[in-house]
Amino acid sequence: MTNQYQINNEQLTKIDELIKELNKEQLVWLNGYISGLINGGTSSENKLETKVPKSSEKITILYGTHTGHSKEIALYLYDRVSSLGFSPSLKALDEYKKNDLKKEQYLFLIVSTHGEGEPPIQAEEFHEYVLGKRAPKLEGTKFSVLALGDKSYKKFCQTGVDFSEAFKKLGGEEIIPIQKADVAYEEIANNWIDSVAGELQKIQPVTIPTVATENATAKKKKFNRSNPFYAEVLEKVRITTEQSEKEIYHVEISLEDSDIEYQAGDSIGVLPNNPIDLVDLIINHFADDPERIVRVGDKDVSLFRALQHKLEITVLNREVLEKYNQLVQNKELTSLLENEDALDKYLYGADAIDLLEDFPGEIKTDEFIGILRVLYARLYSISSGPTQNPEEVHITVASLRYKHKKRDRNGACSTYISDQINVGDHIPIFIEKNEAFRLPKENDKPLIMVGAGTGVAPYRSFLQEIEQNRKQTNSWLIFGNQRFKEDFLYQVEWQKYLQKGVLNKLDVAFSRDQNEKEYVQHKLKQKAPEVFQWLENGAHFYICGDKNYMAKDVQETLKEIITNEGGITAEKADEYLKKLKRERRLLLDVY
Repeated sequence: MTNQYQINNEQLTKIDELIKELNKEQLVWLNGYISGLINGGTSSENKLETKVPKSSEKITILYGTHTGHSKEIALYLYDRVSSLGFSPSLKALDEYKKNDLKKEQYLFLIVSTHGEGEPPIQAEEFHEYVLGKRAPKLEGTKFSVLALGDKSYKKFCQTGVDFSEAFKKLGGEEIIPIQKADVAYEEIANNWIDSVAGELQKIQPVTIPTVATENATAKKKKFNRSNPFYAEVLEKVRITTEQSEKEIYHVEISLEDSDIEYQAGDSIGVLPNNPIDLVDLIINHFADDPERIVRVGDKDVSLFRALQHKLEITVLNREVLEKYNQLVQNKELTSLLENEDALDKYLYGADAIDLLEDFPGEIKTDEFIGILRVLYARLYSISSGPTQNPEEVHITVASLRYKHKKRDRNGACSTYISDQINVGDHIPIFIEKNEAFRLPKENDKPLIMVGAGTGVAPYRSFLQEIEQNRKQTNSWLIFGNQRFKEDFLYQVEWQKYLQKGVLNKLDVAFSRDQNEKEYVQHKLKQKAPEVFQWLENGAHFYICGDKNYMAKDVQETLKEIITNEGGITAEKADEYLKKLKRERRLLLDVY
């Protein structure tokens, strides 16, 4: 009779099968793992992580981020490298000691590019140091860079490229070629992390504990671009009048049963459907069958579904045009690609059917869909405070409609929400963290909030949070739109906050209510002495709106105010602005 402590034949067979698959190092590890369990281990999960022998190799993970993506990836990499038996160091670039650079053995950098080729604020000083004359030689340093960017910009991933080239010039050995990731970065980031793990296992060939790897994976956010949450629309209300030139909606979305959390300043990503009329135009151009099955990525879908749900057809970029021209060899397109100014002008407002009609050539349907980008999410600044709305998220959406080349055009996501989505419908969403647009940590810091149009959305979130959680804060909202009667978004709420003292000052600029247009930057000029005094008293200055015009004009005006009111040179005013950015007191959320 077998007693309770004896292994039975079935268990013994399983053990034998397992042992046959293990090498010597794995058997040593398994012996330590079992010893740990016998000696009072309460969690096999913990033992799997703690029993991995530690390596003495110096591994440093650095990140430079604007919205938080680079930090998120750096944390995943840190967990993965730790599970291999190393003790990596993890630092933000603005916290990293530059003198340590020459001591690095293995250096892994994750960095985004902000705007048109600029480093994020967090990376500015290190970027200047590495590209400058004082940077040390890096012989003996092995490195790899993961660069995040947006292909809609000409200088795609430029900051990451700058670092990679500088490290090589300084004598570093690039053990994994630079990886450049577009807006949908998850797959490339995961593959890069796998490559890093593979390189490090050459130093320390330790089996990655299965549970430890799962733990690192479990820390990833539950919902993202590739795995959105299908959220119910609770309310959709137009908040401009029928007479307004702008069609703007306030949309309230349920987060119930999602465990999704957000902070004031974050954005929501919405995965849209492309306009059906544009899908039909493309299919008709090829005289193809909308129900024909095509391959998109690793999935087989109908041609119609691919064009409506999977591929980017409402906007183009240089890369798409270059790939297209490789197939059609169109002389006019070749000439366009050689002229940056003409290319920028063409891309503004152009869509996929324009490309086919403007630059004809021999190309098949499957070839064409093969060059298109994956349909990416559209981001909207959240206009609700999480404390006041823990199971809801609100957004403010302006429907994009315009005529271009005698054809009506619609924004992929804005008109998807305004035309196709009703209360009770479900839309695919995820939260996009924005660490670069937060309320001050100190409750008593003054706030100057400048927004035009839907750029006022995050300030509604801010004021709801201030009302719920903060003591008296001096806050000043400067809002602009076209007309007072038609376009004064959330007017009643701002008045309520003024009465309660949650909002202390409100200035408005309505550009079409008088002969001479007045914008938010003009209102700033009118209040220049007060604006400068608020800055001198420690105010945080926020800008939200159009990046090409409004945001640039406001920053130029702010520089002018600092120059004149501070009695300093333009160069000193530039330094003043840079200092505000470094101190996280000049914050931008632009689109």
